[in-house]
Amino acid sequence: MTSIRSFIAIELSDEVRDQLAKLQGRLKSVVLPNAVRWTAPQKIHLTLHFLGDVAMADLEQIAAALEAATSTCPPFSVTLAGLGCFPNTHRPRIVWTGVTGELETLVKLHQDLGEQLKQGIGFIPESRPYSPHLTIGRIKKDLPRQRLAQLGQALELEQSRVGQLARLEVRQVSLIKSELKPDGPVYTPLAQGILRQ
Repeated sequence: MTSIRSFIAIELSDEVRDQLAKLQGRLKSVVLPNAVRWTAPQKIHLTLHFLGDVAMADLEQIAAALEAATSTCPPFSVTLAGLGCFPNTHRPRIVWTGVTGELETLVKLHQDLGEQLKQGIGFIPESRPYSPHLTIGRIKKDLPRQRLAQLGQALELEQSRVGQLARLEVRQVSLIKSELKPDGPVYTPLAQGILRQ
């Protein structure tokens, strides 16, 4: 059975991507060189659900679930703000910027979409609470402990300096195919769900 790797996400505007690129530029000037693989701004998105490998035969049902969930959600806006690390600045692995604003609407959209996918294709959403964020960089795995600690300290200092970055108007949600290539993933939108008033 043919399958594709996919996820459902909110795509970003050019203005938001520009602000994320500026933030990455600032961080590159204060962290150790070659310690972080920075995510290309055009490949950053706000993920709602990572589906993993799904059967091609299920794509129509996934698109229908996307349409059902977005058709009952009004357009809303969120603000990208702040800086953080997963799991924390003492052992940083992922560098992210946070999301504030109309989070109740965002979380409800996430939940409704998960329920529609569960009914449609038997998808089991993650059990941990949804934590909306944008991944802007990944720490290289082979960093010596001392360099990792220095990197964490630099990011911790920057946390207090990163305020609001940009406002994102959410009008649609995309089902996106992800192809892993040697020079990074290639994302292709396959379907959209339009938020309704």
